[in-house]
Order: sequence, then C-alpha cells, then structure tokens
Amino acid sequence: MAVRERLDATLAAHAWVCEHLLDVQQLVTDAFRQPDGPAVAPAQEARDLLHRLGCLSLALDRLVDDLDGIDRSTDAGEEALARLLTGPCEVRFTAATGEPVQVQAMDVQEILVAAREHVARIRRIVDAYGRDRLAVRAQRLRSSVERLRQLATEAAGEGLGDGTDPLAALALDGLLDRLTAAEAAGRGQWWRGDVQPERDDGSLRAAVDRAVERTDTARRRLRRGCHVELTGRLEAYRQKAADEGRAEHPRVELAYREALAALRPDAFTVTAASRAVRAYQQAVNGGTR
Repeated sequence: MAVRERLDATLAAHAWVCEHLLDVQQLVTDAFRQPDGPAVAPAQEARDLLHRLGCLSLALDRLVDDLDGIDRSTDAGEEALARLLTGPCEVRFTAATGEPVQVQAMDVQEILVAAREHVARIRRIVDAYGRDRLAVRAQRLRSSVERLRQLATEAAGEGLGDGTDPLAALALDGLLDRLTAAEAAGRGQWWRGDVQPERDDGSLRAAVDRAVERTDTARRRLRRGCHVELTGRLEAYRQKAADEGRAEHPRVELAYREALAALRPDAFTVTAASRAVRAYQQAVNGGTR
C-alpha cells in the first residue's frame, strides 16, 4: 500500500473510532443513568468496554499528532511518515481500579477491528438490557433527536449544509406521540389526546430502534458534511494565502494550525471549527505580509 493510501486509511480509522466513541458514550449514559439490581452488571461491563475503546482512540490520537508534526517537504520527512504509518502503535490499556497499565503493540487495522468489536459488544449489552424496557428505548430516541436538532441548529447558524431540516425528513412526531401514549398507559395514567395508548407487542420497540439508527445516521451524515465543507473552505483560504505570499507569516500560520486542530475528528464541533476557519480567513485577508 502506498504512503498516501496508508495515510488516508489511518485518518479514516481515526475518524471512525472518534465518531463511534462519542455515539456509544451517549448510548451507555442514556441506558444506565441510575443502574441498580440486575442493571449493575451490564452497566459495568459496558463501561469497561467503553474505557478500552477510549484507550484505543487515544492511541490513534497520538499517532495522528505524530503524523501532523512531520514536515513532508523533505525526503527525511517522507521517510519518517512512512515509518510511522507502517509501524505499530503503543496502546496503553489503563484501569480505574489502580491495576497496572497493560501496553500492547497494535497496528492501525488491528485497532480498528478491536474498536468495531467493542462498539458492537456495547450495543448488544445495551440492547439486551433494554429489550423489555420501553423507557430505555424512549430515552435513547429522544436523546438522539435532541443531538441531531442541536447539530442542525449549529450548522444552520454557521451557514453550513443545504439549509434543510434533517429532522423533518425523518418524520418522527407520530412515533414520539406513540411513545408518550404508551408510557402514560404504562404508568396507569389516563391518556387524553388524539393518540390512544397501545399495548406494545414488540412493534413499537422495533420502530423505536429503527428510528434511533436513522436519527444517528442522519446526525453522522450532517456532521461529516460540515467537516468536509469546513475543510474545503480552509484549504481554499490556504491556497489564497499561498498565492498572495502570506501563508508563511507567523500569525497566518498560527491561525491555520489552530483551524487544523479544530477540524480533528476527536475535537471537532461545528461552531468551534467554523470560528477557527473564519479566524484563518480573517488572518489571510488582513493584509499581513
């Protein structure tokens, strides 16, 4: 595999792990807010897996930091890049219990495979716990909807995306009404509204699970789209700075580095990254030579 292909694969793996780490962190938080009784064991297992996933993510963070620090304009830099991309990463598995740190050498593909397994296991644990708990599923859906709504608001505020409301396309209002009615009925409350309470035969739970997946997919798609758009803006301003002889001015270069840092998958938020890219644009247009 060529160096460029290895670099692209490494960055893609880093982005995937960062994205899904955020997803399952929220998943575990929603499912096990106050675990007690039979919920304690699955909650602890999920959190242990989440911790190991975080250790894998940190190993990729360190690798990407090292890659960012290489000057690729020289032959020595290209050689150093190739060594980093072909060598193993040091993954440090820590424990909150004070147990000794376990260090394991893993290449990027091995880290990605392990991360996918951890994400899948966490999802299975949460699904098993919530299989007969409609309230858990309802919380997951409402949390996913709120996260998508917040991201869409941020994107619109920064002039990103196509301006459409991603929630409207999901048409979740009817399902949320059904959930509210079912919860009210489960609490023994009389439902006074247009939606009558229903007895869940499994179809409601399945519908909620599908809605969570669709909502999370829409959020990831919007987030990736914002990232691509902001990265494109940054590179366009970078080219302008180079054309005008400003790219190497210390203030302009510092603003560029700060924008790159804000666009890293493990640190990316729409508002912060957009402001950093805008700050670089202002530095480029500031007439500094």
